Amino acid sequence: MVYIEMILNRIIVRTFTQELYRIYTFLMPTTFIWNNQCFSPEELVDLQEVPFHVAGVQKVVKFWLSDAEFLPISTSGSTGVPKVWHHPKVRLAQSARATLEHFDLAPGAVAVLGLPADRIGGAMMVVRALVGGLELHLVEPKISLDLPRTIIDFIPLTVPQFQSLLWQEGIKKVLLGGSTAPVANCPEGTEVYVGYGMTETASHVAVRALNEKVYRAVGSTRFSVNAEGALVLRSPHLGIKELVTKDAAILHNDSEFNIEGRLDFVINSGGIKIHPEQWEQALADEGISAAIAPIEDEVFGQLPVLILSNLGQIEQIRALLNQWPKNQRPKHYLLLSEWPEVDGGKLDRRGLILWVKSHRDRLCPI
Repeated sequence: MVYIEMILNRIIVRTFTQELYRIYTFLMPTTFIWNNQCFSPEELVDLQEVPFHVAGVQKVVKFWLSDAEFLPISTSGSTGVPKVWHHPKVRLAQSARATLEHFDLAPGAVAVLGLPADRIGGAMMVVRALVGGLELHLVEPKISLDLPRTIIDFIPLTVPQFQSLLWQEGIKKVLLGGSTAPVANCPEGTEVYVGYGMTETASHVAVRALNEKVYRAVGSTRFSVNAEGALVLRSPHLGIKELVTKDAAILHNDSEFNIEGRLDFVINSGGIKIHPEQWEQALADEGISAAIAPIEDEVFGQLPVLILSNLGQIEQIRALLNQWPKNQRPKHYLLLSEWPEVDGGKLDRRGLILWVKSHRDRLCPI
């Protein structure tokens, strides 16, 4: 009986995603634009000797057009050892539909892919284009993107890409992911959002406006907080019954929450729990790029240390730190010109913690 149910589920998943694809592409065929040429999905996968970033897109499109049921996606490794996650096609389709509806992206909308398609952020943008019949421009995934000179309805970016973006008129919606979001001036008419999600959820399950702190659910996803203070999510449209995250959160209701930081990166200083991301964001709000990492202490167990890439804003930093609670205020800083990163521009916190531990002799009082 179990075997029969498995077979039936596979047939349903395959039929659902294929029919969904046919309906959308009938209404408005998906178009990929690369090297100033337009390609259908079938034409794109037939291209030979393409650059690496286009080959990554081809892999996702081939999967989508095939009878394969699962798409393997590697995690970034920013919060642990990288691993491969196998997503069922129906989950990817449902995630794409939720995003298309949330951001009001109709068939024919123009999107840009400047992320590698072998990571969940880039792969999901390809799937959204296939499900939603979008016009997707493929550009080389680098820090400074070469954007097409056209009206852009939607573009997902990493924070470094966002910070390096040479703004042009006509970018309607930006979705950020990856790390602490900066505060930046955007052209009038551009909406910027920060996504909350992970590889396991097939992209974001909640978003917030850049100038807000509250995340709001996308699709049918609902949230709770367990006894340890970790955010727990349930997402019927993604087939996720319960996923306990490692993020400490403050819940407003089952569809709205604030993130305080990662539970596995909490600094325990004399019983006071310090969330580095919370204070890094406070500094970012003032235009200061800094990280906070723990260092061992015989009395308090751990103490927070400020990591800076230069001393140009040290006086401003000192003034701001005087406004922080004394028991959460870093008393020392370390200079590090290039911070350790993983794929996508995310800060490698584990690497940073190890570096701080091995460079205690460089501590300077603030």
